[in-house]
Amino acid sequence: MQVSKWVNSLAVRIPAHIVRQLDLQEGDNVETVFSHLKRPEEALQSLKTIGRKLPKNFRFERPQD
Repeated sequence: MQVSKWVNSLAVRIPAHIVRQLDLQEGDNVETVFSHLKRPEEALQSLKTIGRKLPKNFRFERPQD
């Protein structure tokens, strides 16, 4: 996910497929874990550790248009 400027703050937008998968609603509280992982394998292991599943057909590397 990308960090973007939002007024005087920074924000991370949650992709729609993740919002649907987690059934998030406006006003929900979420816990976040911030990390600068260097390899997709590290990110995948981190997700497994906290018990999160990736959406079907998820890929770390996106094709460039």
